[in-house]
Amino acid sequence: MSRDSMVWLISFLRVKINDVDLVPPSNGETIWTDDELQNYLDMHRIHIVREPLAYDLNKQVYYSTFGMLEADVSLWDSKQSNSNEIPNSNYTVNLVDGTFMFSDPLSWGQGDRYYLDAKSYNIHDAIAECLEQLAMDQNRAKAWGRGSVVYTHYDLMEMAKYHRNLVGSRNTGIVRTYVKR
Repeated sequence: MSRDSMVWLISFLRVKINDVDLVPPSNGETIWTDDELQNYLDMHRIHIVREPLAYDLNKQVYYSTFGMLEADVSLWDSKQSNSNEIPNSNYTVNLVDGTFMFSDPLSWGQGDRYYLDAKSYNIHDAIAECLEQLAMDQNRAKAWGRGSVVYTHYDLMEMAKYHRNLVGSRNTGIVRTYVKR
């Protein structure tokens, strides 16, 4: 069963890969289950741990460098282990672009530094995974249908490559930990 916090991401991915039954009357027919799409998204997940959020000049809107966030996010008032988690009722979040706005900025020390714990997903990699799977089915590689509508595409692998190119470069962070002996 897919996670509740993934509903919006799975729905978004389903629209991007055209896996929605739009032919009236809708019979709910889709190619992938929610669990399958969640697995494709999970394959391209980044764990964000105590990312310092940037803020606007008025220190009312805070920004993450990541977007496409799972709905289960946490904001903290410090990097330390004894920091306080900010209740999610005190802010609104745009999960698509990773912006946070406090409902009452003064109640949470407007201008303080905030940190994010979350999971971010690369939607283009997940789209490419789905297109590559379709390309492997010879009956669907050039034309496939749902209901009374037939979809035709010349090269699904070309579309998968297009979405892989939208991913951009990948960064690997290296953290050195020194242990005193």
